[in-house]
Amino acid sequence: MLKSLISLVPMNALEMFEHYLMDDYKRTKHFLNTSDPDLLEKISEKKALAIFHKAVKNTPAYEKFLNKNRLKFPQINSIKTINDFNKLVPATEKDNYVKLYDFASRCKHGELPVRGNIDESSGTSGKATNWIHDIGEEDLLFKSVKFEYNYSFSNEKEDYLVISAWSSGPWATGVRFCELMEQVALVKNTDTNPDKIIETLETFGKNRRYLIGAYPPFIKSLLDNYKDRINWKDYKIDLVIGGEGVTLDWVYDVKNKLKKGAKIVSSYGSSDIDIGVGFETPLCFHIRELINKDLKLRKEIFDREDVPMIFQYNPTAHYIKNIIGEGGKSEFEVTLLDSNAALPKIKYNIHDEGKKFSFNNLFAIIEGRYPKFWDQFLRKSKTSEEDILNLPFLTIFGRSDGTLSFDGANVYPSQVENAILKSSNLDVMTNRFKIEKSFNENNNPVFNVHVELVEGKKPTASLRMEYSESILQHLMAMNRDYCESYTQNNSLAPKIKLYKNDHSFFNVDNDKQKNIYIVK
Repeated sequence: MLKSLISLVPMNALEMFEHYLMDDYKRTKHFLNTSDPDLLEKISEKKALAIFHKAVKNTPAYEKFLNKNRLKFPQINSIKTINDFNKLVPATEKDNYVKLYDFASRCKHGELPVRGNIDESSGTSGKATNWIHDIGEEDLLFKSVKFEYNYSFSNEKEDYLVISAWSSGPWATGVRFCELMEQVALVKNTDTNPDKIIETLETFGKNRRYLIGAYPPFIKSLLDNYKDRINWKDYKIDLVIGGEGVTLDWVYDVKNKLKKGAKIVSSYGSSDIDIGVGFETPLCFHIRELINKDLKLRKEIFDREDVPMIFQYNPTAHYIKNIIGEGGKSEFEVTLLDSNAALPKIKYNIHDEGKKFSFNNLFAIIEGRYPKFWDQFLRKSKTSEEDILNLPFLTIFGRSDGTLSFDGANVYPSQVENAILKSSNLDVMTNRFKIEKSFNENNNPVFNVHVELVEGKKPTASLRMEYSESILQHLMAMNRDYCESYTQNNSLAPKIKLYKNDHSFFNVDNDKQKNIYIVK
């Protein structure tokens, strides 16, 4: 009944109700725990249509973009259902939209906002892109972040001292993390400075609870390279991470280095769209562990063998639609549902590899194999039924260009990382790595793995062999396509090249905010 009434509710009434809900954490949580998941999806669809038509009227570049793609006003006005929207409206992306139109024309009313902020993408694809935000966007974003913080961390008895260890500067995560978190907790911005982080912990002592926010590679390096200066297990440290995916082995390895009971919560977002699009709930992590142990379920859900990151997201803030990208990749388009956004983003594709699942659809599959799933989850996670959020899921297999293909077998950086993590010796030897596909004199593919060693370690033939054997054995065991390709063509064994710490091959990326895993 409610789902059919949504079409009759005016947009401004929906937005007012949304703000009313999000003004209070308990109210929001109760609503997300008790609402029909399909109702939230219907609200998302209605808002997507309204945002689309508003962007056509108010955003000069978007109107030009549609006209360029042969979508004129008579046809635009006929788009009245979500099926019309999905079928007729062309997708936007960096190459076909952002790079072709100037900043002002991509903003509402063709003008830069008077108040707000400008941040940059991390520049991992080559050149950083500027993104403009109106001050009006901060309200909904803050409420979303506040909810995620309260849901994930605030059930602890002690208040957090938050350490922002993201890179400072114009990059979205570092800038906005501090701005948002200081409204819910006490924050210190240490930047990516290990000395400052250790100094902060020692200054404020072992009786406080700390939340460190950072990119995963920095966290791993911090814990591994400074363990002689500080006993990490003496401090109550939780982590919020983002920017790139982590494997389950990475999570287990890092938790083992921290005090028992440490929480690690991943967040998914991008400068292109929004920070904090999705966040990892206990339910997400439980599903991830389940599918990691059950290959048949993994294949049934994803039709592939690797384990993705899994997040839940608010469909009233982002409308997400699955599509098939180039080469048959599962990708998705995102429509930002904030009418205050300076840069409207309609069906925007950042070419991350992943897929959206509705709450009901995902559990129809899972409960088909695990009828007692909910009992098992509640018992293992030590949560209550009131903690379950009826939100859709976004699964992420990797950022754009995050794979290499060898004779039809896709190899992911995360698989190489897992091979390194599983070796206690290689784990402590490795600072960074990259994978590369090249061709030999006979034009046959070569699988190269470049490894930067930690400070003080030197490349040796025996160490090179150890990396090669560990990575090969792990890929043979965990990647069936690679196993088949290698069996037919032994030349696809990883070719290892080791580098001393801070070698020029790697230090050219020192100004990047995220690790670069693919050599292009």
